[in-house]
Amino acid sequence: MEFEDVIRQRYSVRKYSDRPVEDWKIQKMLEAARLAPTGKNKQGQRIYVLRSPEAVKKISELCMMIFGAPVVMLVFAKKGESWISRFTGRDIAETDTSIVTDHMMLQATDLGLGTCWVGYFDPKPICEAFGIPDDLVLMHILPVGYAAEDCEPGPLHFQSKEISDFTTFL
Repeated sequence: MEFEDVIRQRYSVRKYSDRPVEDWKIQKMLEAARLAPTGKNKQGQRIYVLRSPEAVKKISELCMMIFGAPVVMLVFAKKGESWISRFTGRDIAETDTSIVTDHMMLQATDLGLGTCWVGYFDPKPICEAFGIPDDLVLMHILPVGYAAEDCEPGPLHFQSKEISDFTTFL
């Protein structure tokens, strides 16, 4: 698929079919995560792939935004492994994990899968339920699967500002 087609076809899937996701497709998404650029190439991301029925049931009980996906990826930042700007003191972990998550989303779209970037969750009970080490910070949740036949992009998906509304040429 052409890149422009990928970015135009991607939307937040909020209803999944029960069709299982092939292992090779999960591996391709993880390879996209591996290749994603991170600050100073520190690669501080850690990804938990929840695909057993028990794990998916557990995350569905802790986060209302799973939408019946058969696979859920938890994207973490490992404390102390991200680049910190010497000018601002800003830790770039959130930027790094966002790039990683976006790469996986776009790869999923290219593979015919749907995703929904989830930021609405309480990390504490999720980390406790899955025994996540204290040095990992849950940054993003990514449900993954095949969109249900009656799933469509939400109405806000088609609303975009004009390029001139956010761009300044000097």
